[in-house]
Amino acid sequence: MKKILFIIIGLFILSPIFSQEEPQKITIRKESNLAKASYDNVDYKLIAQDKYGNIVNHVVKSFELHYRISNKKIKMMISYSESLTPEMLEEFKKLKEAKKIFFTKIMAEDEFGNVVRLPDVIEVQFPDCKIKKDLKKQ
Repeated sequence: MKKILFIIIGLFILSPIFSQEEPQKITIRKESNLAKASYDNVDYKLIAQDKYGNIVNHVVKSFELHYRISNKKIKMMISYSESLTPEMLEEFKKLKEAKKIFFTKIMAEDEFGNVVRLPDVIEVQFPDCKIKKDLKKQ
């Protein structure tokens, strides 16, 4: 009788240890519709695009602009809006030849208010046509 009682008590004590299941994990993946940015060289600003290719206006919050001045010097400027700053536009007016410009660290705000980093954009900036005509005259 004591042995049976001892076995039953032992089973009740050990049963929670053996019957515990692994807790199931719930994973939540943050997904944004914003996929990439593109440079609008007419309005001089960055435009974000969603994963379907639709343009989403006024979501780019900041970016860095890099371009090479000479073989060893690189110019870097920061904008805290979607448009190029007046300083950047002045630098572009001084260009005498086409330059490859790099937009990096592009931060945009998605439809939920989350800040998303978009892939870098590489574009070619051509000098103003008036400057080219003036250069030919000299």
